[in-house]
Amino acid sequence: MRKLSGQGFKILLDLLASSPTPPRLKELPYEFRQRQFGESKLDTMVAWEFGMLLADKLVGHIVPVRFALFSFIGGTGVIVDLVMLWAGLNLAGMSFVAAQTAATAVAMTSNFFLNNLFTYRDQRLKGVKLIRGLVSFYVISTVGAVANIMLATNVYEGHSGLVGIAYLASIAGIIVGSVWNYAVSSVFTWKRR
Repeated sequence: MRKLSGQGFKILLDLLASSPTPPRLKELPYEFRQRQFGESKLDTMVAWEFGMLLADKLVGHIVPVRFALFSFIGGTGVIVDLVMLWAGLNLAGMSFVAAQTAATAVAMTSNFFLNNLFTYRDQRLKGVKLIRGLVSFYVISTVGAVANIMLATNVYEGHSGLVGIAYLASIAGIIVGSVWNYAVSSVFTWKRR
């Protein structure tokens, strides 16, 4: 039981993959009839959860799959942040601090919705809980964002003559903010019920 993943809801696969000794299996034929009521729960997200369970069984003992996915989504947030930083600096004529602040806010919002959809699908927030979760994520991420902006600004101002320093400064800030965001949002925003 301790080896069960708990990722997704495909318990039979989890039981079979977690068994310390290969279980004896017997296949019983079953023929499905036409559905009478309701609709199938099988969709692309169920397939996604199945893939996540398989990934957890393969590499979960090395790095938690949820952390890996959170980090991947954080990587998309880096791209969003850098694009928004570029737009703020080059299209909107903003100061570095203003552009970095706006870029961080857009990246936080993007990361929240992607994490809610993929990383925490089994704990996905909906309705009013989605709004509360977003507010919680903003509050938690604000500490990471302040650290992000302060570090990025210090690096930028200390080396402002270097080519590309705005982007390197931004990446340094993102790394600091990301560690905080994962650790705290896992506990408070998407807490298990």
